[in-house]
Amino acid sequence: MRAVPFAAAICLGLGVSPPAQGQESQLDALRAAARAAPADPLAALALGTALRRADHLADALAELRRGIAIAGKADTVRLLQWEVARVQGDRHDFFQALAACKALKARADAQACAAVAHLVRQRATEALEETGAALERDPRCFEAKLAEGRAYELELDMAKAEASLREAVAIRGDRPDAHQALAQVLLKEGRRDEAIGELRQATSLDPVGPDALYELAVAIPPGDESVRLLEGATRERPTFVEAWLALGSQQLAAGRLGAAKKAAEAALRIDPHSAGAYVALGKVALVEGRPDDAINAGQAALKIIANSAAAKLLVADGSARKGEIDAALEAYQAAWGLDHGDPAPLVHASEACHAAGRDTSARAFGVRATQEFPRWAPGWAALGDALAAQAEAPAARDAYRKALGLDGPIDREAVARKLSGLR
Repeated sequence: MRAVPFAAAICLGLGVSPPAQGQESQLDALRAAARAAPADPLAALALGTALRRADHLADALAELRRGIAIAGKADTVRLLQWEVARVQGDRHDFFQALAACKALKARADAQACAAVAHLVRQRATEALEETGAALERDPRCFEAKLAEGRAYELELDMAKAEASLREAVAIRGDRPDAHQALAQVLLKEGRRDEAIGELRQATSLDPVGPDALYELAVAIPPGDESVRLLEGATRERPTFVEAWLALGSQQLAAGRLGAAKKAAEAALRIDPHSAGAYVALGKVALVEGRPDDAINAGQAALKIIANSAAAKLLVADGSARKGEIDAALEAYQAAWGLDHGDPAPLVHASEACHAAGRDTSARAFGVRATQEFPRWAPGWAALGDALAAQAEAPAARDAYRKALGLDGPIDREAVARKLSGLR
């Protein structure tokens, strides 16, 4: 489970509202507003919030502390203190986050804040102790109910997580983070359509929120809308490595090599220790016909994460492209051993064996792929190729027909031609 973002305001009913949302696209205007009203703590709050959400954490902390220094009203100070706690949480500094929470004078508020601090380091038990105390004081404390749902999710109690998060939505349906958290639980329950609905609600409430944009993009089918959402996420938070990698993957699948390479390079600049960025660059190199560069990228990724199935698969694909079939098969088997949830090593191994004229092995890998992933079209297409090469036309015909009726990225016109060409 990803670390929970420290994105929360205050308990409902304490007399204040959450700060306006904002991030990279709004920074210039918010900086100008803060300069124009240097004695306005709410201008400092708006700028500090936007800086945090854009991942400029040191600048956010400085601006929020400036706001606290000039704030007079207790409610405004509490809003600023909450945002300081969020910044410290985003920095993964539990002790500083907890210290900021203790500065909140309202006990339910402080306990809810402490619960989220514990979630930053994935301590569900401690978080639930805090949410229990907060909700005893204020049963409609939105932040406590939201943190309670996330804690139950961390404990893998999805029924309780969903119930708590639906209560949070009922308390504050205008808060995008509640819909976003509920969507994460629904996705884990396999209820994708419902999750997408919640994520669309979150993005309608906060159209430039990078986290919701990213999560909606990866929940919906790849396509133009998903690319637009990922572009928005990376624009609003330029350091969003996961969004850059997802964007690069979709651009590569669409055949836009330049855009895919640009996204992978951006991810690597942000995090030079990102195995995923090396794998992304290697995939581009493979498509561009540079198998040695692809292998080198895969090996660089393996130095960072030795058990990366994606990196092993990249090395295997590069070796196969060079005609080094024995080395490729060893890497394919290693990739499959590292991740039994991905059909690609089996399918690619079958395709590589077929290309090398080893159709007995191609058939064996194809059979395994279709047994493990019976509804994955590429596995059936690869098996059909091996069977056709062995002159087993009836079995090949059946495999091709299944491929055309199932899900997965295949060249359907090519498969149809192979099917019609069988005798």
